[in-house]
Amino acid sequence: MGICLFGNISFYYFEDYKMKEISVLTQVYNGERFIAETIQSVLDQSFLDFEYIIVDDGSTDRTREIIESFKDERIKYFYYKENKGYFNLHKVMNFGLKKCKGKYIARIDADDICYPNRLKVQYDYLEKNKDIYLIGSSAEVIDDEGNYLHKIKKKNYPSVFYKYHIAISNSFIHSSIMFRNEGHLYPSYNEHMFYCWLTYNKKRMKNIPDILVKYRINPKGMVAKYGGKTK
Repeated sequence: MGICLFGNISFYYFEDYKMKEISVLTQVYNGERFIAETIQSVLDQSFLDFEYIIVDDGSTDRTREIIESFKDERIKYFYYKENKGYFNLHKVMNFGLKKCKGKYIARIDADDICYPNRLKVQYDYLEKNKDIYLIGSSAEVIDDEGNYLHKIKKKNYPSVFYKYHIAISNSFIHSSIMFRNEGHLYPSYNEHMFYCWLTYNKKRMKNIPDILVKYRINPKGMVAKYGGKTK
């Protein structure tokens, strides 16, 4: 593994890196409690042709130590030396998106978990449905101890209803989305605006009913950790 420094950003990489079919992207800030479980769920995928981009927004706990303990050539780790703040989340995310070289990009938040078949199912769907830009999935909801709470079953609405649904609510579980790598970036820290932007650009989006992720209800999640930082 090599290390390279860019201003206030450090990143780690393996020199024999090759282009992959999927880029998995995680953004993390002070995620020491759950980040290892998230990373392991990605590395345990049945689909093997992927890179894993992790962008650390200046964690001050053991997050960096935990990430660096994974010696896997698929991981590319980027570390901001200074936290950017909650209202700049999209800037950190967009940095990660620009580092993604895969044909598709899969998102997973730093406290959620991928089912082992997640990448395979979504890759196959997008390969067969060339008119679909982005897909999400249903999810199993767990608490901060990993206990099962309930399921979120997403419906596959016709396209005309999706446009209406996206306009009035967040139609996707962020940790479940996979989309084509065509250079679209997040316009706001509010992830809902990303889907609105794609709708404006006439991109078709769908949910599939398969449960492919465990979505964690975390009382100390991203918003709580960032607090009132607005830098």
